[in-house]
Amino acid sequence: MKRMSVVLVVAGLLSVAIPGGAVHATSESKSLDSVVKAIKKQFATKSSVRFSVKRRGGPPATWDIKASGAYRFRASGVYAADTTTISQEVGGTGRSREISIGREFYSQAYVRSKDGKYVWKSPSTVGKWTYGRNFPGVIWGEDLINGINPGFLKQVASHDATSADGGTFEGVKTTLHSGTVTVPALGERQAGITFGTAKEDGVWSGPIIWKLWVGPDNLPRRFHAIMRFAPSEGGDAETMTMNIIYRGWGKPVKITAPPKHLITDDW
Repeated sequence: MKRMSVVLVVAGLLSVAIPGGAVHATSESKSLDSVVKAIKKQFATKSSVRFSVKRRGGPPATWDIKASGAYRFRASGVYAADTTTISQEVGGTGRSREISIGREFYSQAYVRSKDGKYVWKSPSTVGKWTYGRNFPGVIWGEDLINGINPGFLKQVASHDATSADGGTFEGVKTTLHSGTVTVPALGERQAGITFGTAKEDGVWSGPIIWKLWVGPDNLPRRFHAIMRFAPSEGGDAETMTMNIIYRGWGKPVKITAPPKHLITDDW
């Protein structure tokens, strides 16, 4: 899907999901398994990575986005995230920044028209932050379609993934892993685009055509996905493209909560 409008962010927080070289086939235990191991090693050492995302297309009620930020890890996966997102919306340009640390969540967002006026703000005072806790929609999980998510990589590894020479990306020699997997559920929450392995009523479904470029250390450098969202009630499918770049594996990243005097309960 396109990114949800920042105006719909608050409602979405409470929802888990919203209705060239020689190529060869790889076994689940050979190719992507080494990538999963490399990522989990980063988790275990409480490492970090910076990322940038571009998403375009998808079902209605969402928006094309550009986002950037950083993840910090712990053994179970992403523990903290700091993300800034820009979206082009009907009323103007949307901008949001979201910080999640464990189950704590802080956000500030607005939509600004071409003449500079604020069409919408949350909180109502620019520069302040809203706060919440235990929002399912913002918590990292293994349902996310993301090149550093072991849950997603394990899912696609069992569906005829291939590997090839990926050329050089940003000065790093890469291996390209790719494939197609059809899932019975596709959705979106604040943490990202999601997939499910069980069919759900009123939820999109369809194929995911994916590519993952990894370096000599088996850590992801780039992830690209094309998703076809087919409505459960029938009709035309909508296509989304998503591109994620990962940089600075292991370099120090500091993610902290906003100052207390800037936090408000004004949503």
